[in-house]
Amino acid sequence: MSASPVYLDAATAAPLHPVARQALLAALDDGWADPGRLYTQARRARQLLDAAREACAQTLGVRADELSFTPSGTTAAHSAVLGGLTGRRRVGAGLVHSAIEHSAVLHAAEKHVAAGGTATSVPVDRLGRLDLDRWAAAVRAPGVALAALIAASHEVGTLQPVAGAARECAEAGVPLCVDAAQVVGRAPVPAGWSVLTASAHKWGGP
Repeated sequence: MSASPVYLDAATAAPLHPVARQALLAALDDGWADPGRLYTQARRARQLLDAAREACAQTLGVRADELSFTPSGTTAAHSAVLGGLTGRRRVGAGLVHSAIEHSAVLHAAEKHVAAGGTATSVPVDRLGRLDLDRWAAAVRAPGVALAALIAASHEVGTLQPVAGAARECAEAGVPLCVDAAQVVGRAPVPAGWSVLTASAHKWGGP
């Protein structure tokens, strides 16, 4: 008798949850029209989209108008960093991030530097845990516009001290962008963030 296969890569993607599958199929049947239009089918699509937005916003403890849907968690993280920097360009052009961010954040940092900005990478210890003292010094440097921190490593599983990092950012007056792709849906959402990104397919969504 062959053994049942064991899946050990949920940090990349999780199987679609049965309830999520039901909701997705219902939306495909009933919400296929352009939600930006005004005819009957479009209004139904808008109702479904707005309901999904309200449910997600309530779960995260934010207003519905503060929540945006993107094609992927990668797109969300990349856009959040670059958008956050653009919105703070009058304050400065400095970005602070940990050394083990997702490639989406690191690529955003590279693009920012290529455009004339600066990026400071804060090291981690041998377990992948952020050096909070060096983080505190980095976010207090002149001209820092944004800080970015992954809540949990998608490669080694280390949970970062987001609360401590957020306190340092708050004291320095620097917004914190948290990549929470590995914790939303699995653990309490860390507090103290200014921008939060996540990915539904990590916990059984589409």
